Formats: sequence, structure tokens, C-alpha cells
Amino acid sequence: MRHAQPPQTESNDKDESPPFGRSWTTLYVVVLINLAVLILLFYLFTRAFS
Repeated sequence: MRHAQPPQTESNDKDESPPFGRSWTTLYVVVLINLAVLILLFYLFTRAFS
């Protein structure tokens, strides 16, 4: 009896790299730093205008 194989997807180097930056780790670090800066700014705005 023959088992059905799942369809193979083509893997390119282009698919493995992030949209910008050198690696996914760099991209994640940039996103986390951006999030931390936004949280800090919103906290400071809240304190200044409350």
C-alpha cells in the first residue's frame, strides 16, 4: 500500500531571509526595541498630561 506524500513546497534562499535586515534575530530585536520605546513614550505622555 502506498502512502500519499504531502505536497512539497519549494524553498528558496529568498524565502528564508527577512524582508529587511540581515537576519530574523536582528528584525526581532528591532521590533522589541521599537515596542519598548513606544511603551515608554506613552507612559511619559500619560504622566505629563494627567
